[in-house]
Amino acid sequence: MNACTNGNIKDLALNRRVLNSLDWEFSHEVPLGQITAQKQAGTCWLFAALNWLRKFPMKKLHLENFEFSQNYAMFWDKFEKANRFLEDVIAYRERDLSDRHVHFLLNAPLPDGGEWHMLTGLVRKYGLIPKSAMADTFHAGLSDVMNPILGYKLREGATQLRELHREGKDEAELREAKIPILDTIYRMLAIFLGEPPTNFDFGYRDKKKKFHRALALTPHSFFEKFVAVDLDRYVSLLSSPLSDTPFGRTFKIEHNMNEVDGLEGVFLNVPLEALHGIAVTVAQKEALLFGCDVLQSAHRPKGILDTELYNFEEFFSTTFNMDRATRMATFQMKHTHAMVFLGVDMARGKPVKWKVENSWGPDVGQGGVFLMTDRWFHENVYGIVVHQKELPRELRRLVGLAPVSLPPWHPLA
Repeated sequence: MNACTNGNIKDLALNRRVLNSLDWEFSHEVPLGQITAQKQAGTCWLFAALNWLRKFPMKKLHLENFEFSQNYAMFWDKFEKANRFLEDVIAYRERDLSDRHVHFLLNAPLPDGGEWHMLTGLVRKYGLIPKSAMADTFHAGLSDVMNPILGYKLREGATQLRELHREGKDEAELREAKIPILDTIYRMLAIFLGEPPTNFDFGYRDKKKKFHRALALTPHSFFEKFVAVDLDRYVSLLSSPLSDTPFGRTFKIEHNMNEVDGLEGVFLNVPLEALHGIAVTVAQKEALLFGCDVLQSAHRPKGILDTELYNFEEFFSTTFNMDRATRMATFQMKHTHAMVFLGVDMARGKPVKWKVENSWGPDVGQGGVFLMTDRWFHENVYGIVVHQKELPRELRRLVGLAPVSLPPWHPLA
């Protein structure tokens, strides 16, 4: 008690035996670009997906480093989410404010969070641009200041639309009334983040220091010329042992979209060992996008993820014994973060630890890189995004199944 009341429990209960047993060498790894920093914004999914995606222009253009404009993607993600929110308000106009769906919408009109399918939809509609064409702004890394102000205007707009409905306005009139609300949101986003360019030039030097320049690009032509990857060929695998999400089925979460008519976030639920096996195979040859609960047994300054990192049981003379399914069902475990596997360390044919690219800047971990033990993977990794060709034939056939819909308050949401 004397120790804990005067110091951080994560420093006091840190397991030195574990720290001394881990080395930072990996038998299989891929090149690392410059570490990115999402700062005080909950946009890890954008950073992780764009960090993974940059391997294509880096390889194509022979670059030592490359970074997409996360700010550009964030702008359009926010705008699309604002439109989706207002459309949902119109759809639920007959329901009382105490309705659970209405409460869900109003509670978080413009969240930072997202998933792989949302980026795919943004790329389809808006393309991508290099960071040099739309650099970071102050509030791109401080969304907890921006979001409440934008949320105020959206909740105000929702109130106006619901009042118009009570006055007898029909759906078409409500949709017309939505337009000036979106105009305001666009203007506010431009003030916060800057206005996205429609045309730009792109200059770069390759590994041999030879200079190149491409003129008059659009976000779509940039993607088609320098990235050129079919994002639709990638699928999301998840491993949930919950009773209402049986293995071998596809699922989706209601309202888990950033665009009104955008892609639905469909995932195939597979046993953990199947997901783990695919991850091991892919990580030995290329980068791999994944999601996890990074808040579990993690040491941010040292960049270590390990289930035996802390001696909490010994420190408090108690046990922490919930299994994966129970932790998911009770919200002890949540899908909190997305990162990229850059390698795996194989010993005697089995994975020992994983090399992880984070987006928390270079001042945490080993220059921004984290080390994850394989036992942590089994407890806290939710899912991965892989090309369909990496799936065994029996799983590939299941990807096209009609998904079962889960409510937005489900533990997997």
